[in-house]
Amino acid sequence: MIILSILALLLSVAGIAVSTNRILQEGEIDGFIAALRSPLLILVSVACIVIVLSILIKSQYVIDGKDYIIQFGFIKSRFPIKDITALVLDSDTKKLTVYIGEQYSVLSLNAEWNDAFIKALREINPNIDFSFTLAEQNSNNEKPDKKKKK
Repeated sequence: MIILSILALLLSVAGIAVSTNRILQEGEIDGFIAALRSPLLILVSVACIVIVLSILIKSQYVIDGKDYIIQFGFIKSRFPIKDITALVLDSDTKKLTVYIGEQYSVLSLNAEWNDAFIKALREINPNIDFSFTLAEQNSNNEKPDKKKKK
């Protein structure tokens, strides 16, 4: 994700540079569409930079008293902890799934933080069911095939 974010930032900066160069080199502008093309690309590039930087700077999961908050940049979702029904920890990927009624969110936390996060949620709402998944292994101690194509 960080590599994709860096690529998006680099493409946006390149878009601004190309558009600025195009504006400076063109003496006369032929038509209304040509006059809008470069400034519009600059505007879109700046918007992309703002969005990507906001996601990189402010992405978090927060337990705030009564609420569980997910924030990715400008997008913020708030769920009452009393509505959380279950937590499932995937032992292979170390990802935690939070079930809120029929909705769910998958959290990618540092593996050491999972226990503290689960404990904090269950202290507020002790009725939350907690479970974890185990990887199945066959008799040869090999990982199972996901799906075999024939």
